[in-house]
Amino acid sequence: MRVRFAAQIARLAAPAALLAACSSTPIAEDEVGNVGVAGSTSGSAGSPSGAPAGPPITPAGDYRKRTYPAGPYGTGLGATLADYSFLGWHDPIAAGYDQTQLEEVSLSEYYDPDGTKGIKLLWINASAVWCSVCRTEMKDIKSSGVRAEFAPKGVQMLVTLFEDKNSGPATPLDLHNWGSASAHQIDFPLVLDPGFKLGAFFTSDATPLNMLVDARTMKVVDATMGYSLDYWQQVDDYLATLE
Repeated sequence: MRVRFAAQIARLAAPAALLAACSSTPIAEDEVGNVGVAGSTSGSAGSPSGAPAGPPITPAGDYRKRTYPAGPYGTGLGATLADYSFLGWHDPIAAGYDQTQLEEVSLSEYYDPDGTKGIKLLWINASAVWCSVCRTEMKDIKSSGVRAEFAPKGVQMLVTLFEDKNSGPATPLDLHNWGSASAHQIDFPLVLDPGFKLGAFFTSDATPLNMLVDARTMKVVDATMGYSLDYWQQVDDYLATLE
């Protein structure tokens, strides 16, 4: 399916590519003003189920005060990203993808104004279980060794899962199945976004969302709807401009 870039890095040398994406219904405000999804969502059903997640979860996490850029915060290209927090795992493999051991993961952990953390870009992905293109992207990331290549270059990766295969809010069981699937084996931060906090950044009814954030300022520098096989080459081209 052909979809356009929602926002393109101005300094990228690579031309815009045809992006594959799963279609969904438009985003709407729910009754309490949180971003949600109106109606049902179309797409290919995935293997994880939306079954009950099991026992109550007591999130672990580091609650020490962290520095973060002051607002105002926004959702467009060049806007400062709010310090969203999610439940998930910093290291899914070390956690054993255990749905009873979720911990708080906050964007402020990846804010690196002085470069001491070695993070130049924060890549944030928003996927849904029903989205076949999302699964293809995760498989490509694993098979291509993306994390091993880009972590030393200063790219911090973070995947969020917002819906189950029936277009309901993603559950801890969905997160377990999504992360531990043999074709995915996600080994970087993986979190739940059942309230669809990142929905405000979607500019079309397409999934996944791939967003780049400058870790020095937490400003959004790119937001792409869909996925193309040359996406990471474009990220590499942008990194070259930061050196």
